[in-house]
Amino acid sequence: MNGEPRKSAAIEALAKIKEAEEQARAIVREAREKLSVEIIKGATGEAEEIKITTLARAKEEAETHKKVILEKAVEEAEKIKAEAEKETAEMRRRASALMAEVVKKMSLKVKEFLEGRPV
Repeated sequence: MNGEPRKSAAIEALAKIKEAEEQARAIVREAREKLSVEIIKGATGEAEEIKITTLARAKEEAETHKKVILEKAVEEAEKIKAEAEKETAEMRRRASALMAEVVKKMSLKVKEFLEGRPV
C-alpha cells in the first residue's frame, strides 16, 4: 500500500496541473477575444476618422475647383459680352451709314415715281 498514496498524490497533482492548464487556456482565449474586439473597435474608429477627414478634404477641393470654374466662366462671359457689345456697336455704325444712303435712294425713287405721274 505504500505505492498507492504516492500514486494518488501524483495523480492529484497532475489533475491540478491539467486544471490549471485549462484555466490558463481559457484566460488566453478570453484575452484574445477581448483583444480582437478592441482591435476591431479601434480599426473601426480610425476608419471613421479617415472617412470624415477624406470627405472634408474632398469637399474643400471640390469647392475650390467649383470657384475656379465659376471665375473662368464669369471671365469668359464678360469677354463674350464685351465682344457682343463691340459687334452691336459696329452693326449700328454700319446701319447708320447705310440708312442715310438708303433714305437718299428711296427719296429719289419716290420723287421719280411722283414726277412720272400726272397730277
